Amino acid sequence: MPKHAIHGLTNIRRDSMSTSSILLVEDHAAFANALLHILNRDRNLNVVAVAKTAEQALEQLPELEVDLVLVDVSLPKMSGISLVAALHEKYPDLPCVMLSGHLSAQYARRALDAGARGYLLKDNPMGILTGIQHIVKGEIYVSEELGKV
Repeated sequence: MPKHAIHGLTNIRRDSMSTSSILLVEDHAAFANALLHILNRDRNLNVVAVAKTAEQALEQLPELEVDLVLVDVSLPKMSGISLVAALHEKYPDLPCVMLSGHLSAQYARRALDAGARGYLLKDNPMGILTGIQHIVKGEIYVSEELGKV
């Protein structure tokens, strides 16, 4: 899968031809750090940056080389769903994945309608990894707890 947006900020973790590079957009530091720990244990994933707001993500993305954007549904100011819509419009081939604490088919449907390729529940770390694995293969994935959306 080709990388999107080329340039380069300092990477958080190693680069490798076999890894999927990720921008994480998450305003809660404790969750972002926990998720970084989980994702960085997978040798096929490389979190290259963390943005705390949608605006920061939009500013950073042109300077990054990423394959995937993980976006918290609830961000300050611009919502995660609005960010996904903006990214989908500007980078239609860049997979965006919604991270959410909301076990809600309505939120999942809104995220998918905005262009997200997945909707993953924050309270299931292994489900997040499973979802990312499906999405980097080009599939659309919604956490199993939500059933069909």
